Amino acid sequence: MKNLCVALMISMLLLTPLAAQAENITLAGSGSMIPLITELGKAYMKKYPQDTVEVNQKSLGQVGGVMAVNNGAIDIAMSARDLDRSEKALPVKAYEIAVMPGLFAVNSSVPVKAVTSQQICDIYSGKIKNWKQVGGADAPIVVLSRPEADSTKIAVRRGIACFAALKEPVDVAVLPKAKDMFTALTAKPGSIGMIDTVALFDAGAKAKALKLDGKEVSASSQWPIIHHYNLVLGKNRSEAIKRFIQFIKSPEAQGLIKKEKAVPTNFSL
Repeated sequence: MKNLCVALMISMLLLTPLAAQAENITLAGSGSMIPLITELGKAYMKKYPQDTVEVNQKSLGQVGGVMAVNNGAIDIAMSARDLDRSEKALPVKAYEIAVMPGLFAVNSSVPVKAVTSQQICDIYSGKIKNWKQVGGADAPIVVLSRPEADSTKIAVRRGIACFAALKEPVDVAVLPKAKDMFTALTAKPGSIGMIDTVALFDAGAKAKALKLDGKEVSASSQWPIIHHYNLVLGKNRSEAIKRFIQFIKSPEAQGLIKKEKAVPTNFSL
C-alpha cells in the first residue's frame, strides 16, 4: 500500500509541470478569417494538446478585434486588412499569414460570366439596373454590398479606381456580416455581391465568380482585390501564443492555408 501511495505521488509530481504549462489562446476579429483560423486551431491542438485554441465564431470586425487584443480581452486579433495608422500606433504586432483574393460573384441564376471595372461601378452606383445591359437576361440586378469598415469593401475601394469614391444608392442592400452576404448571394436570384474565394468555394454551384476586366480571380499582383490576413498580437505574448504563431509557418499549417483557398505568406517572427 505504501509503495502504491509513493508511486501515485511520483505520478502526480511528473504530471504537474505539464498541467502548469497548459495555456488557453483566444482569438476574435474579422468574420472572413474565422473558417481558416478555426482549422488552423484544430491542427495546432492536435500537435500541442496541452494548449486550447478558442476562435470566437461571431465576427467582431477588424476594428473590434484589434481593440480587444489591445485591451487584453483576447490574445490574438484576426484582421483581414493591414493595420491603419492609428492601429499601428498601438502596442500591437501584426503578422501577415496569408493573402486571399476578394471578388464579385453572382447567383447561379445569372448567365453573365465577365464584367469590366466600369460596369461594376455602374451597377453599384445604380446606373445599370438590369442584367440585359451587360449581356445577360432581362432581369433586375439585386445589388448586395458590405459596410464601409469591412475588409472586403475596403479592398474593393482600394483596388478598383472608379469605386474609390462611389456612392451607393439607398436600395443597395448592405449586409453587416460575411455570413449574411453568403446567405443572400446563394439564395437571391439575380444577385451580385462581394465575397472571397473561401466563400465562393463553400457556395458550390449556388454562386460563381465574375471575371473582371478579362482576368480570372487569382492572388497575383495583377488581381485588384486582395485581402491581407493578419494575426495581431497585443502585450500578452505568452509561450503558447508564440508557439501558435510559429506553427503557422510549418508545412502542415501552410498546407491548410492553401486548402482553404488562401495563399500563405512568408513572414518573420
